[in-house]
Amino acid sequence: MDKLWDRTRLLKEGKELSAFLARQAFNQIPGMSAVAALIVGWWVASTFTTSPFRAFMARWGLMKGGSHVVSGSTYRFLSIVLPILVAAVTAYAVSKILKVVREQQMQKNMIRVSQLGEEIQALVNDRLSILEKAKEAGLLSDGEYLTRKANLYNEYARIPSSQIKDLLIGKLTN
Repeated sequence: MDKLWDRTRLLKEGKELSAFLARQAFNQIPGMSAVAALIVGWWVASTFTTSPFRAFMARWGLMKGGSHVVSGSTYRFLSIVLPILVAAVTAYAVSKILKVVREQQMQKNMIRVSQLGEEIQALVNDRLSILEKAKEAGLLSDGEYLTRKANLYNEYARIPSSQIKDLLIGKLTN
């Protein structure tokens, strides 16, 4: 059962990674991290590996070359494909980490909001129902829904203390 679960989870993560890679490749302009990864990959490939032609030239002292001779296709892989894959997998891992951090923060904010009072909780619940309806209608993706939900709780969990005091004083004097 554990092997089946692990395989199922691995397949799910693989599908998520593929979708993420496709979004990164086709929907976004490469960011600075991608450009930096390409430069670092090129540097690693040119410093530690070399093509057979460059190795020949380096042997004759005509140019400096890397310390390991590899085939042309391996050299191209190491200098182009590997940095792109590393940048994409790094971006994917960072997005997963940020998702976990956002969920933890949202849980803390949900607890704070639950302690604020019925009026604020009613406002939050009304806005949550609107978000849920937008998600059900297909206006929001799962990711957009979770982001907006987290932002909603964050907005109400961070009400300035002066507003909370005014709210409490207003409740106590009525």
